[in-house]
Amino acid sequence: MLDILSRKLYEKEAKIITNTKRLLAILRHCVFGILIAVLVFVTIYKTLHRGELVKFNGMGILIVVSGSMEPTIASKEMIIIKEQTEYIKGDVITYKDDTGVLITHRIIDIEGSKVKTKGDNNNEPDDIIELEVIEGKVIFHSYILGIFFLYMLKPLLILIIILYFLYVLLK
Repeated sequence: MLDILSRKLYEKEAKIITNTKRLLAILRHCVFGILIAVLVFVTIYKTLHRGELVKFNGMGILIVVSGSMEPTIASKEMIIIKEQTEYIKGDVITYKDDTGVLITHRIIDIEGSKVKTKGDNNNEPDDIIELEVIEGKVIFHSYILGIFFLYMLKPLLILIIILYFLYVLLK
């Protein structure tokens, strides 16, 4: 009698483990698929719209390429910016300069629609800008994610990831 109960318990445990493994595999494939879709979309969008910031729901992701905001934000850090209705002195913002280059600096003064910014690591403030050229306020930054996305967005690596995903899908 004890043998039968033990075997039934073992079979239930084995079934639970198998179902859990299947669920984790499906979840892993879904997350991987979403990552691939986002990477492909961003790559295609950036190819078609050179120089434009890709935004979803008023939020954009950028990689910092200079040390002008060190030690607050280092070069190669990923930043997430979000459009705001109002900006205040001390906010770290990203704006587009006259040449179309995106710059991330801190607001040091606001007078009406005129904003004065300066990089934390710079000696001199920037030229005065209009509020309308501000793309958003920095709400998050990470060096580890910056390095990850800097190398994940390489076309060859994207191709390898897509081929791996197709291999796993068709297996």
